[in-house]
Amino acid sequence: MNSAARALIPLVEPIGLVWLALIVLAVLLWRKRQRGFATMAAGIAAFIFLIGATHLPDVLLESLERPYLSVKLDTLPQADAVVMLGGCLDPAPNEVAGLHLTKAADRIVAALELIRLGKSPVLICGGAGAERNGVMQIEAELLKQALIERRVPVPEIISLGHCADTHDEAVRTRAILQQRGWRRVLLVTSANHLPRAVATFGALGVEVTAAPCNFQARPRRPGALIRSAIPGYVGFEQMAAWMHEQIGWWEYRRRGWLAAP
Repeated sequence: MNSAARALIPLVEPIGLVWLALIVLAVLLWRKRQRGFATMAAGIAAFIFLIGATHLPDVLLESLERPYLSVKLDTLPQADAVVMLGGCLDPAPNEVAGLHLTKAADRIVAALELIRLGKSPVLICGGAGAERNGVMQIEAELLKQALIERRVPVPEIISLGHCADTHDEAVRTRAILQQRGWRRVLLVTSANHLPRAVATFGALGVEVTAAPCNFQARPRRPGALIRSAIPGYVGFEQMAAWMHEQIGWWEYRRRGWLAAP
């Protein structure tokens, strides 16, 4: 497939197709002098282009990830445990090991790398659960089983069980630390989620060192504004991640779950 044809593929994907249809609709409505509806269609098309074809989502995500860009896992201090937050996999009976890795699966790689580097002999796994055929399948338990079955060299793996959110993971982690007499953990999660996660664990008195991974803001040339000529889905995924954190900050602050700045 030549480069010209490849460049047009986004136009037949859902977001590009809707964007093109809105432009055509705006032109037709304008020619029929239905200027109000034409302006509305053009405005929606412009919004889709802004999110799907410009670097705005990169800029927003980068504002969350920037504090961790220079962090190297091999320079982090040793800790009592490596805590990996959930969201890395979903139960999937038709897949190998009965699990499907999500786009946050970099967290697993980062956590195992910290163990390999000797930063801690203990891996604490968080995550939610999903009910299938009347049986609750817990993310942390699935991962623990998969690692043990494949003899991945992790001296001790602790499951936090079914956790509803990051605050729940922090509460359960604190209970384990108090029981074991531990103090410091290396906190592994996506870089854009780390600011809220660190503040949540800190509010409960857990001493954490951030171990970032899963950076989602794409590199761009200085001053570059346009990512592509046709909007695609990546920008919308990035925007969703940024909005998730903004809503999370608001809700956690409302509930008093965040450490004071």
